[in-house]
Amino acid sequence: MSRPIYFAGLSLTSPRGVSSEDVVLYNIPEFATAYKEKFGIFFLPTVTDSELSFERNKTRILVHYFSSWKDYVIVTRPFSFSVEEVEAIARKIRGESKVIASIAASRLSSLTRLSSRFMGIVDGFEIDLGLTSLLIGEHRSFESYAIDVIEEFVSVSKRPVFVKVSPSVQLSSEFLENLRQTGIAGMVFTPHIVYSIGREFFRVHSPYLSKLYALIWAKLIASTDIPTAYISDIPEHLLGEVSVEKTFDILLFDTALLSTLVDMPGVVELDKEMPIRWRYIPDPLRPAIDVVREPQCLNVCPYRAFSKEKNLHDSLSGLAVADEKCNVCGLCLSSCKDVKLMATLTPE
Repeated sequence: MSRPIYFAGLSLTSPRGVSSEDVVLYNIPEFATAYKEKFGIFFLPTVTDSELSFERNKTRILVHYFSSWKDYVIVTRPFSFSVEEVEAIARKIRGESKVIASIAASRLSSLTRLSSRFMGIVDGFEIDLGLTSLLIGEHRSFESYAIDVIEEFVSVSKRPVFVKVSPSVQLSSEFLENLRQTGIAGMVFTPHIVYSIGREFFRVHSPYLSKLYALIWAKLIASTDIPTAYISDIPEHLLGEVSVEKTFDILLFDTALLSTLVDMPGVVELDKEMPIRWRYIPDPLRPAIDVVREPQCLNVCPYRAFSKEKNLHDSLSGLAVADEKCNVCGLCLSSCKDVKLMATLTPE
């Protein structure tokens, strides 16, 4: 039996985990059993009580560009899960691995209320400062506001509290020291830029940003003793033995884990603009791919919703319609060129 790894006072079975920015893996029914033994810590998808949160039937992931798992731009949708869904995920995953609830809210009362939903089923809490900054807007001094809220939340929390920072949070040595003095257990560094357009939220994943911010933040954390985790957009098997990402105490993954689940076709033509809204797919419509022109798209779905034998609409069209395992994540819609939306009608 391998020796446990200690991170922020938590005993982990592995120095790797799943980040709170995943929008695909946590929706896979067998995820809890298949991945529970591979990862030592699971940061649950970030939730909020804001009216801007969870909306069903909207896509959650968009491939803007893909050449390889070291060269891509993928956009995901924050707040893709309801609080009830995340509670259910926490109960499935609980075991030897540690489970951390991730929260973003504009008020301390909201943080406290959300955290109470997870008491007894998680081992700690993560406050997402990047999303919090979008929720509160720019009408306040964010740094001082964040310090006040975190300090108060840490003082009342019965579990360890982690803080996650992104490029949208201006992180200086002084801010880092102020965060440390609030009594947080550790910090999570994410290279994902987040932006919002009206009610729509977006998160950008890119190996280039991942490597760049790992270099920037590795220098910053060298002067602190705070336990740190880093979210890598480069799959672990593609990281070198002395890669800068391994400067951090543990590594977390989200989009990069798709490399073990799907066969991504090349998406070589960048859209002219980054997305400004998420696509809404009403019931009972489902994606249909052309298995004659794009046979590789059968394997792009992480939920295995496409099958040439089971889902072929008709032999002449060559269209395979996604089955009931599809939850309109959107991966196939932006990865394959000839995707249609179809409704399969079953005679009563």
